[in-house]
Amino acid sequence: MEEFNKLKKLTEDKYKNIGSVFSPALKSKVVFNSDGFHHFRYDGSRSERGKKAQQNKFRFFDKAIDILKLSTTIQEYRRSICPVGESDKSGFRKTKIIEWFAFFSIISFSKQTRIKVVVRRIGEYTGQFHFWSVMPFWTLSNNNKVVGSNDIIDG
Repeated sequence: MEEFNKLKKLTEDKYKNIGSVFSPALKSKVVFNSDGFHHFRYDGSRSERGKKAQQNKFRFFDKAIDILKLSTTIQEYRRSICPVGESDKSGFRKTKIIEWFAFFSIISFSKQTRIKVVVRRIGEYTGQFHFWSVMPFWTLSNNNKVVGSNDIIDG
């Protein structure tokens, strides 16, 4: 538990000091606001994530910054209309278009580690890009981690 708290504090301090980074893929700056750090700790239903999931996000955070600075291609894109903010007295919640942009990077071939970095934008063209998440990302094949496709070997 003490190791977890140290890692959390270290990551939080780094996070607060970044401000923003320029993303060549988005041709814009990506802001590191409180939403992204909150998403490290809590899921969409506002429940706290497990300590291991949080630890993974904290551990890969430095790599996420590098990936955003270097990546020139958006590898995944999603767009949806979602409720934002609190409900008013009648129970009505405003909705906005939310976009998610993902970047993948293999950070270790020997350890078969690939991570996914997600940037979010609320309000489509008028919204500001902000850091949303980082997570280990791989597929399992016969209980082995697979970092990429075998097509290149078979092709």
